[in-house]
Amino acid sequence: MASGDGRKKLRIYFRCSLVGFVTGLFAGFLVSSLVCYFLSRPLSKVHHEPENNTFREKQGGSKETIHTAHLLLNHTGSRQDNTLQWQGGPSLGRSFIYGFTLVQGSLQTQRSGIYGVYVQVTLAQCVQATGQGTELKVVKTLTIGILSAQGRHSSLLRRHFQGRCSLSASLQMNLSYKDTVYVNLTYPLIPSPNGDETFFGASWLCPPPLIEY
Repeated sequence: MASGDGRKKLRIYFRCSLVGFVTGLFAGFLVSSLVCYFLSRPLSKVHHEPENNTFREKQGGSKETIHTAHLLLNHTGSRQDNTLQWQGGPSLGRSFIYGFTLVQGSLQTQRSGIYGVYVQVTLAQCVQATGQGTELKVVKTLTIGILSAQGRHSSLLRRHFQGRCSLSASLQMNLSYKDTVYVNLTYPLIPSPNGDETFFGASWLCPPPLIEY
């Protein structure tokens, strides 16, 4: 009898051990699954989130994420020097300005980087020169320049009309924070106020290159 009771208790012990082992294994698997789920959930969200959604979220939170402008000539006042005055905004129709600041009619950057800059100026009441006469003797120049935050002027592009009535130019430039980009036209030449003929713009393209020492 004692031997039979011992074998019975041994079977019960092994059954309980097996049940305990299976229960512990299932509980461990369940806990591990929950931990992995909660740890991988935010990573999966970041990994699968499209880049344009991130961009839109930044755009909604701050207007400074976009740096682009298309300006029209400000012809409300008379010209006093070579520098042209520009204006921008939805009220002007096809004009806009985001991320820049207008300082005395010129574009001031709010972020360092490589910018694409373009300009077109058409002269008002201009007659195309044919090759002779006094028209070609008058030097007509269109210049794109920079005024740095430290007050230094530098000319980046200079082109001559050479008898033409319209001139356009574009270039890429490395600009620093608070640089002011301006456009000069030989005084007292008068630019056309038509937005299809005279305009000025810039767009941020990429961060500035890293300096290697």
